[in-house]
Amino acid sequence: MGATYLDDIVAWHRRRAAADRRDWRTRLGAPAPAGPSARASLAAGTRVRVIAEVKRRSPSRGPLRPELSAPDQARDYVTGGAAMVSVLTDAPHFGGSLEDLVAVRAAVGVPLLRKDFTVAENDVLDARDAGAAAVLLIVAALEDGELARLHALAHEVGLDALVEVHDEAEAARALDLGATLVGVNQRDLRTFRVDPDRAARVAAALPAGCVRVCESGLSTPEDVRRAAGAGFDAVLVGEAFVTASDPVEAVRAFAAVPARDAIAGTVKICGVTSVEDAVLCAEAGADMVGIILAPSPRRVRPERAREISAALRGRTTRVAVFREQSSEEIRRALDGLDVDAVQVHGTLEDGLRDALRDRGIRVIKALSVEEEEWATYDERHVDAVLVDGPVPGSGRRHGFAGRRDRSFQVPVIVAGGLDAANVAEVVSVTGAQGVDCATGVELAPGRKDAAKVRAFVAAARAALVDAGQRR
Repeated sequence: MGATYLDDIVAWHRRRAAADRRDWRTRLGAPAPAGPSARASLAAGTRVRVIAEVKRRSPSRGPLRPELSAPDQARDYVTGGAAMVSVLTDAPHFGGSLEDLVAVRAAVGVPLLRKDFTVAENDVLDARDAGAAAVLLIVAALEDGELARLHALAHEVGLDALVEVHDEAEAARALDLGATLVGVNQRDLRTFRVDPDRAARVAAALPAGCVRVCESGLSTPEDVRRAAGAGFDAVLVGEAFVTASDPVEAVRAFAAVPARDAIAGTVKICGVTSVEDAVLCAEAGADMVGIILAPSPRRVRPERAREISAALRGRTTRVAVFREQSSEEIRRALDGLDVDAVQVHGTLEDGLRDALRDRGIRVIKALSVEEEEWATYDERHVDAVLVDGPVPGSGRRHGFAGRRDRSFQVPVIVAGGLDAANVAEVVSVTGAQGVDCATGVELAPGRKDAAKVRAFVAAARAALVDAGQRR
């Protein structure tokens, strides 16, 4: 590879480090950072984790927001749902400083990444002392010996190391090191071109248990969805947030994108009609809670739906359920209702489906094994399918005929007559990746029984974990 912009920046930092006369060995005894680890905050969840970056300028684009207040920007990021904040501390090339990192640490409680060109031990220790939870180690900027030494030091002093790679060869070096938090930079160092396909290949080469972070070239929620589809657990975004007119909403849109396997392993309780029952289901460990807005004994009015949704915010995934309603009826029902997913029984128009997904709302298409749509529906543009019987909510099992014969390219949730006693058998027979229960946990339609809910969630979780280990 010929000289790149990285070479000049790294050369400057090596000169800086060579002029640093501090003995790093005398600094080892300082306390490790408090708070959650970076890796734990980025590990797989139901949504893509967002690392939002405080960045005043770029070597390629020049000034972005020179007047930016680092702590104010970080607060906006966290309000929008950022799992972590990255603070650029390089002064000559990015307009940052260690003082920015200290100020951000005082302003927010999420883990911080010191984003800089780490080339010496004092760089790692400066990150720790300023309040970072992680440092960046760029494979392309370091020899193997340096990389191993700095990686080991970071862990010795209580920091995670985000090890950045650009291609398969660099990924192999990172894995040889034992890295379990790997950032894949989508930008080619020679051409500056963003190459998501190459990044996807690198992500696919990383083993299970490795937290994958997609870096560079992420400008829209659609870019984040593509990264999620490639298996990335998190994204690191700077310029799109720094230049946004509303950073809170920009982060929120990115943070709403579901992870690739978010629905696999889901236990869903459907048909809650009160805030008390909804909270009960969430506290019992349900991954999803369904709020029915279609004709049903469990239908709730819009005002009650909003109350339930507000009570569940941040506790579990909230699903609005519709049946045989037009796109316009569904849109009206969703107006002012904050949900994470929509489940549709009956016709689902492409325009509505795409509009929902563009808003970061997952779409679950319900299919009946006894209807023609079962065999012909193209599920590739929804987030999951729900296999149900001809009368949803009836509590009748329908045999799940053909579930094994009809393969799907998205996670499958099975519903219909489930309870704590039979869910393990149904998961085993169908190979379901999620389950949905309404009547099997009720005292009466819409009234949940606490003991039944807890028993079902426990039995379903055990069955899904066992099935996942056997697949």
